[in-house]
Amino acid sequence: MIEIRRNDPCPCGSGKKYKKCCYMDKEKNWKILRAANRAQTRKDIIKILNERPQVYKLKVKLDSMKAEHFKSTISRNIEIEGTDTLYDLHLEIQRAFNWDNDHMFSFFMSNQIWDKQSEYKANPLGEHMVSSFGDTSKPAGETEIGDLSLQKGSSFKYLFDFGDEIIHSIEVVEVYENNDPDASFPRLVKSVGKAPPQYEW
Repeated sequence: MIEIRRNDPCPCGSGKKYKKCCYMDKEKNWKILRAANRAQTRKDIIKILNERPQVYKLKVKLDSMKAEHFKSTISRNIEIEGTDTLYDLHLEIQRAFNWDNDHMFSFFMSNQIWDKQSEYKANPLGEHMVSSFGDTSKPAGETEIGDLSLQKGSSFKYLFDFGDEIIHSIEVVEVYENNDPDASFPRLVKSVGKAPPQYEW
């Protein structure tokens, strides 16, 4: 990790002081800090900033809903960039399954539902809601896909609606570098089976 002081030259290479450059822009500053956290030297920061984000192809399979397990496969394949967050992934899953984004959600990176040590969560607006009961969860809205050490074959769980417990299994099918400048992410690339209605009325 490289420490960046306010009066240091901005790591973006503009020649300005950090405090008068990327520090003033929330999105740019977040990218600078993320790169500095991964870097071993100052040159590494510029290299990381100029990296093409990798694309993660994820198979999202609906496992159960209201404790009902599904015999037939209901799944969606989604491609998302490493610079997108878990909240971005949540929104894309919502669109892919036609869920209503009106409940809390969690990702469990250990692939175990209710494993608090590996939990990333947020409310429908992407805000990290922390309870006072020893909550060790991390913010889904601030966690980029590329920072989770995911590789082909990695698996984790997605839980939407803590009441109805709509549980999904997610598998990393492929990780690749995008060479198409016109490609738009995240995107749905495959759909199998019809998702059940979220509500009975």
